[in-house]
Amino acid sequence: MPSGYRNLRHSSKLWSHCGNVMSRGGSSAQTYLMGRPRTALVIGGGIIGVTSAYALARDGWRVQLVERNHDVALGASLGNGKQLSYSHTNALGSPKMIPKIPGLLLGLDDSFRLSLRPELRFVEWLLRFMGNSTGPAYRRNTLQTLALANESRRAIDRLLERHLIEFDRRKVGKLVLLRGRKEVQAARASMELKQKAGLRQNLLSAGEAAEIEPALVQSSDPLTAALYAPDDETGDCNLFASELSALICREYGVGVLTGREAVSLERKAGDTRVRLDTGEILSADQVVIASGYCASQLLAPLGHKLPITPMKGYSFTAPIGNAPPQVSITDSKRRIVFTRAGDRLLVAGIAEIGRLNASVDPARLESMKRSARQSLPEAADYSKVDAGWAGFRPMTPNSQPIIRQLEPGIAVNAGHGMLGWTLAMGSADRLSQAVAQH
Repeated sequence: MPSGYRNLRHSSKLWSHCGNVMSRGGSSAQTYLMGRPRTALVIGGGIIGVTSAYALARDGWRVQLVERNHDVALGASLGNGKQLSYSHTNALGSPKMIPKIPGLLLGLDDSFRLSLRPELRFVEWLLRFMGNSTGPAYRRNTLQTLALANESRRAIDRLLERHLIEFDRRKVGKLVLLRGRKEVQAARASMELKQKAGLRQNLLSAGEAAEIEPALVQSSDPLTAALYAPDDETGDCNLFASELSALICREYGVGVLTGREAVSLERKAGDTRVRLDTGEILSADQVVIASGYCASQLLAPLGHKLPITPMKGYSFTAPIGNAPPQVSITDSKRRIVFTRAGDRLLVAGIAEIGRLNASVDPARLESMKRSARQSLPEAADYSKVDAGWAGFRPMTPNSQPIIRQLEPGIAVNAGHGMLGWTLAMGSADRLSQAVAQH
């Protein structure tokens, strides 16, 4: 089989090796067109693209997925924090963010920086972000993201009831560390808002948090309190996506074409055509753009200006230390997360909006390493940190993904920010429902 192909011999026979997906999925009348199964082409093989392909194939579509890298889930899905943070859905834009903007522009915060780009589209994004930083907007966006997270949690449970997928899943819960009275007050307000929506989350004293996670006693930085969400989980997003990709090829006849990048879209003669960087042209009844922050670039020539901007983040791993945490941990002050992954500890964090260089900045990585050591000094052997990872998360002004049919034959599922894996399965279900109505 040629390099870059999975379950597909040649692009000219796009659908000939897809198998009988209708006998396996939850088909409906909308997945047929003039007596034949409708075809779908998913652009982007990150966690959002793979789950989108699964939901469509499960519901009766004949699906093909195109990914520019040599395998799926090698972007943000590879460098994420390995957390299914169903409780941590707070919108980035909030009333407390507005007075911080001058300091963010000046680089006064090591964990979050904002750089202005001389582009009208970015200025428009920033203005919309500020508009979503009011109290009512923050509450609305947080609750709507929480609703999607709950849908996603139920959807992943249904998937695992139906198919055996191993991805180092651990139901360990999540602790958000709080230091200082203002942090506790803001956390209590957020908790009460989400509790009314049915979230299981409690505010614990420092002592109660240490009983759940003894590793917290190592910190020299006094802990005031902590939020605890028992239903949050950890796992390997890259492994999950790879296993799900193999499953949909094997069980649902999905074709996965890697090493090819979509460069343009065109609506013609009742279907949508996608031109690849190789010159190949693929067509389908329905094209789904699930390529993260690149979705806006692909769709702009068709008049669809999506408010998605890349937000750069970092992660690194190191061998576990003398007191590694077992529970998923977020240090809210330092904007970093800790996740135990076997004999290594993963630390992820930093948010940089406005910078487009995807390379690892050694100074920024060193800053995050210092923050991790200050927070949990015995959690890892920080002298043996790996080379680190940097990549882009697709951020919308309201911290919610864009999941909808844009025009006949073209839909989008993108803009999940820092919660791609957390929201992926629920987003895929919403996508499948949206395209079934057209």
